[in-house]
Amino acid sequence: MKKLLLFLVIIFSSLSLSAQKINGSATFKTAGSIPMKLESAEITPEQKKRIEERMSKAMQKEYTLSFNRNESLYEEVVALEKDGQRGMRFLSMMTGASGTYYRNLKESTIKQEQDLFGKLFLIEDSIETLEWKLGKETKSIGNYICNKATAERVFVVSKTEMIEGEVKDTIINDTVEIVAWYSMQIPVSHGPGKYSGLPGLILEVYDGQTTVLCTKVSISTTEAAEIKIPENGEQVSRSEFEKISREKMEEMREMYGGSRGGRGGHGSMEIRIGG
Repeated sequence: MKKLLLFLVIIFSSLSLSAQKINGSATFKTAGSIPMKLESAEITPEQKKRIEERMSKAMQKEYTLSFNRNESLYEEVVALEKDGQRGMRFLSMMTGASGTYYRNLKESTIKQEQDLFGKLFLIEDSIETLEWKLGKETKSIGNYICNKATAERVFVVSKTEMIEGEVKDTIINDTVEIVAWYSMQIPVSHGPGKYSGLPGLILEVYDGQTTVLCTKVSISTTEAAEIKIPENGEQVSRSEFEKISREKMEEMREMYGGSRGGRGGHGSMEIRIGG
C-alpha cells in the first residue's frame, strides 16, 4: 500500500509539472578523492596524511545548476583560495571539475568554458550519451523521491608511477560504473556536469571517485531561469582538449620532477583527464 501511494505521489507530481513550463535552479556539493599511493623513506606518515587531506579538500566544491526543459548551465561557485590551496587547483583544471558547462537537449550539444593553466578554452561537442539502466531502488533526497539508475562510462586516465626513483607515465582507459539518483517529480533530463538523459533531474551521482549531491532545489513555473551560453576561450572539441591536457601534464612532470623521483621511492597517482 505504501509503495502504491509513493508511486501515485511521483506520477501526479510529475504530471502536474509536465503540463507547465519548468524553470529552476539547484545547488550541488562535491566530495571525493584521487587514487594515490605513496611509499618513500622521504615521506613520513604525517606528510602523507596532510597530502591526502589537501587533495580531498581540493575535491570539495559547490556548483549551481540553472535549467529549463531544454537548456541547463552548470557553474562552479568560486570561493576565495586559502593559503596552500593554489597548488591543488591544477587538479580541477585537469579533471574538468571547474569552469562553466552548458547543455542544449534540443540540439544535443554542449559548450564548456575550461581554464587550463591560465588559458581559457571553449569546448564545443555533442552531448555524451550513456546507456542508463533504470533500477527499482528508491530513496529520498531532501523533499524528493529518487530512483536509481546505473551506466558504464570510460574515463581517460593519466597514471604516474614511481618505482625505485624512476617515473613512468601511462595513459589508460578505465571503465567505471556510474550510479545516479534522479527524481521524476522534476521532469527535466538534466543533471550535474556531463550527466543527463534520465526521466527526471539527477540529484546525486557517484563516479567511483566523486560524489555530487544536490542540497537545494528551487522550481518556478513563471520566472525564467537565467542561462547564459558560454562563448569565451579558444574553441576546441572534447578530444582536442583532452590531448592538450595530456601534453600539459607531461610538461608539468618534466618541469617539476624530470624522469627521476626520490631515492628509492615507490608511489602512484591517477588523474582523470577531462572529467
